[in-house]
Amino acid sequence: MPISPENSPPQSEPSRWLSSRAASTRPFYVMELLARAADREKVHGASISMVVGEPDFPAPEPVVRAAQRALVESKVHYTHALGMPELRQAIARDYWSRDQLEITPDRIAVTAGASGGLLLVMAALLNPGDEVLMPDPSYPCNREFVAAMGGVVKTIPVNGESGFQPTVAQVCGAWTPRTKALLVASPANPTGTMLNPGEAAALAQCVRDRGGVLIVDEIYQRLVFEGQPKSLLSLGDDIISINSFSKTFSMTGWRLGWIVAPKAMMVALERLAQNLFISPSALAQQAACAAFTEESLAIAQGYRKRFREQAGYLLPQLQRLGFRLPAPPHGAFYGYFDVSDLTDNSYQFCLDLCDEVGVLMTPGRDFGDYQSERYLRVSYTKPIAVLEEGVERLKAFLNRG
Repeated sequence: MPISPENSPPQSEPSRWLSSRAASTRPFYVMELLARAADREKVHGASISMVVGEPDFPAPEPVVRAAQRALVESKVHYTHALGMPELRQAIARDYWSRDQLEITPDRIAVTAGASGGLLLVMAALLNPGDEVLMPDPSYPCNREFVAAMGGVVKTIPVNGESGFQPTVAQVCGAWTPRTKALLVASPANPTGTMLNPGEAAALAQCVRDRGGVLIVDEIYQRLVFEGQPKSLLSLGDDIISINSFSKTFSMTGWRLGWIVAPKAMMVALERLAQNLFISPSALAQQAACAAFTEESLAIAQGYRKRFREQAGYLLPQLQRLGFRLPAPPHGAFYGYFDVSDLTDNSYQFCLDLCDEVGVLMTPGRDFGDYQSERYLRVSYTKPIAVLEEGVERLKAFLNRG
């Protein structure tokens, strides 16, 4: 007998199928802002976005041309699980030319973005109940990568006094027999601040002395405003670095990153990569081989200059309006502002700012719990002309009486 609505079997409620992990995964609060902005734009026109964590530029032309050639030549089949050998070699050469670091290709794993890389690292390191230390505030997805592998996130509250970076005393005090790793970012999201070389070396030794692993998110390493700081891989062969093509080369949607890890981890990373991802995108890898050419690197340097100029405009403007900047950013494209002189609820402040004048900023609660209602993140990826319009709207909002 054919099944009809009248005689169909009873249906299970889909929400009953979901894991406790899925239920406990925190939302991105900024998504509510984006939804409200989309509704507002139907009546009031375009919003000014200071929330997006991606460059407002195209990928370098050599990268685009390489992708086009790969499509024409059908070079888009499965690759090695840890990435194409020629791309791993290009990454290794770049570490030498930039930082004079001898990183051999067999320590490099190309991944489905930095996120895919960090997920692989957590899968390789963690047993259920193992702890990972990380600062609060920090990039929100990092907590979920740990939880997905049965690990436990132990946050270290940080503020402007330490540049929103954990101190050696804090890490030593938080370490327990269950702690497996410390995860830091330099420059960091949402603050743009960096660990100075002395602090980084002391943290690495603190973790090493306790038999743990230091994991460093370096996806903004090439977007530092002054100087050319070395990768923290210079601190020893036991450091794990997470990196990406997304921010430096404006390739966020290409979903390609890489890990540098100790050689002893690579077999485990390869097995996990084979089973979880099969291989990174072949098309993105073919394109990324052109990212380390002289032309592409020069274009990327131009992007860095633009971000520095945009920061130089926007950050002082916001400070004049009552936004306090406890720790100015060293790089990336974010400022993490204390707005407690303007509101006691930064999330509601962001909602009102969106609804009333169409300016979008990211509430602090997206990055953790410590003093989150005092803070919001501002992204300065848009051209200065757009940022100027945003400042004028913000002035109108603050002067509305």
